[in-house]
Amino acid sequence: MRLIITIAIIVNFIPKTSFTQKIQPIDKIEVDTVSNLKRFSFGIKMGIPNILGLTTEAILPIFKNRVSPYFDYSSFKLNPDKTSIDLNYTDYGVNIYINTKGNGLYASIGSGSLSSLIFFEEIELTDENGNKGIGSAQIEKNINTFNIKFGIKSNSKVFFRLEVGYGIGNIPNNLNLTGSFSYEEDGISIISNGSSTENFPTIPGIGKRGIIMGNFGFGISL
Repeated sequence: MRLIITIAIIVNFIPKTSFTQKIQPIDKIEVDTVSNLKRFSFGIKMGIPNILGLTTEAILPIFKNRVSPYFDYSSFKLNPDKTSIDLNYTDYGVNIYINTKGNGLYASIGSGSLSSLIFFEEIELTDENGNKGIGSAQIEKNINTFNIKFGIKSNSKVFFRLEVGYGIGNIPNNLNLTGSFSYEEDGISIISNGSSTENFPTIPGIGKRGIIMGNFGFGISL
């Protein structure tokens, strides 16, 4: 009788011990994976078309941590020949990582907006009466693009990132301008308003059908 009771106790104890030993490593792996994942990143991007700007990213707890919304912003000024351009660039979308740790290789889809205030100096303007003169004009122009990028991000608290891609959009060839100019008539200086058509100024990375993208970034992941 004692032998039967002893065997029953051993049989009942062994499965529980084996089950506990099997599940313990799984629990530990899950905890380590979550603790090593850095969900928020803040940093700086340099390149085209960003020049120099800010970037932020957040890893969402869906699809095994592969989906990450991002937002980039930069503001800069260019001075081509006899032209001054104030630019604001925003880029927002989603990074989709290959692995489940929020780093390494990823593909990106998003929308870009390049807002520009362009000031032309010393251009020839013509009024409705055919009078011509040298004056200045400015125009606001927004370029919207659909962005496709590929990148790689390091797995560290201080991260580094490389990206290349292309923004598909309509880039104008010419700009229709209006501005003021002065001319002389019978020895009298007259101010008039006129118009002119000028080529879209040269901006690094901007072609006829879109924007070439290439940048390097770094920052902190938390």
